Amino acid sequence: MATESNRPYWWQFFFLGLGMIAYTICRTGFPVGLAAMGREFQWTAFEVGVLSTVFLLGQAAIDIPAGFWADRLDRKRVIFVGLFGLGLFTALVTLATGFWSALVFRVLFGIMEGVYNIAQFAVAGSILPGNRALVNGITQMFYGAGNYGGQRLVGTILEAYPGYWQLAMWWLGGLSMVYAIVSLALFQRKYLRRYETQNEMTRYGFWRTLGLVVRNPRVWKAIAIHACNTIPNWAILGLGNYIFIQYRHYDPAFSAQVFGIGFGVGGLFCPLGTVWADRYGRRPVVCAFGLWTALAVFLLFYAAPPNWIMIGLSICTAFGINSLYALGYTITQDAVASASMSGIGIATGMAGGFGYLFAMLAGPLVGALIPVLGQLWAMNVVVIGCELLVAVFAFWFLKHETRPQAHPVIAGEGAGS
Repeated sequence: MATESNRPYWWQFFFLGLGMIAYTICRTGFPVGLAAMGREFQWTAFEVGVLSTVFLLGQAAIDIPAGFWADRLDRKRVIFVGLFGLGLFTALVTLATGFWSALVFRVLFGIMEGVYNIAQFAVAGSILPGNRALVNGITQMFYGAGNYGGQRLVGTILEAYPGYWQLAMWWLGGLSMVYAIVSLALFQRKYLRRYETQNEMTRYGFWRTLGLVVRNPRVWKAIAIHACNTIPNWAILGLGNYIFIQYRHYDPAFSAQVFGIGFGVGGLFCPLGTVWADRYGRRPVVCAFGLWTALAVFLLFYAAPPNWIMIGLSICTAFGINSLYALGYTITQDAVASASMSGIGIATGMAGGFGYLFAMLAGPLVGALIPVLGQLWAMNVVVIGCELLVAVFAFWFLKHETRPQAHPVIAGEGAGS
């Protein structure tokens, strides 16, 4: 039988990547404007910390249902709803009149972001399974571009129009909604799925398939590793700009450069890390990235002067965090795909849901620790501590690995008795 070409699937993956840029500019542009919002509404450091990561509560709540929708519903429509919705609620946050209304808009944004995020990882992890780690790693290149673009755009707007954070949110939300509409012409339904036949999800529905995934101990071990990385990820992305602008009095444009260029360029190197994971195994690569990131973060927040050295260390930090982020989804998908492709959307949703549930605590935790430990050590304790746990858990949990197959055997299709 002739081998099916991967070309159309790579094109669909590319369009998913453009969508990732659209949602990332909204995700990472908002924290740059948070200092201006905080001054306008006179929020405390704790309130700013909550708003920096509370959208993850919405994402955590929706990720498992979103995984189910990615497995069962029209993926093209799921992608559209997520992209358009996250752009809409980014723009609507400008209607906030205080802390609680802003919180509601951010949670709604998180819900829509979760719908898209899980759909894109479920598609990417299933249409090119032989390169699963590489594909998930390449998503971080798009994420890096969006990271730079979002922070750069908001930083430039605030530099030209100080305090006018609403204009930045309108730009971010508008761009995402426009691409959502364009995506309806780009995505082709037949190439958003692959290697799927009658499986557990079709025969037994959501709850039975969820039970199969939940009872898989490898899934929980992978989620523990993933969660320990998402906490520092959002401690930095949620409050890094706020700390630099509010406490160190850096110019918003410079702060946006540090994290925008850092996470933008750092994301470009993520495929290297995921290729290493495909070649040398998940365990040594995840352990190494945990230690690498802990060291880079310490130098960035504690030792670096405010110049190009800080940007270089931000690149190193982003390389580690974003590679671990992609590998967190990868090892969770590995745990399910080692048996079959059934439930890979739910497993992806569980990784996102539980990871973001813990990540939501990053902002409030750092905000609460700042008055006690100071802004430097608040970041160091939360971020470095969690990254060291990544290395420990990876060494302990990833002792036995199942390598991905380019053409997985589907239950009932040519499998041996």
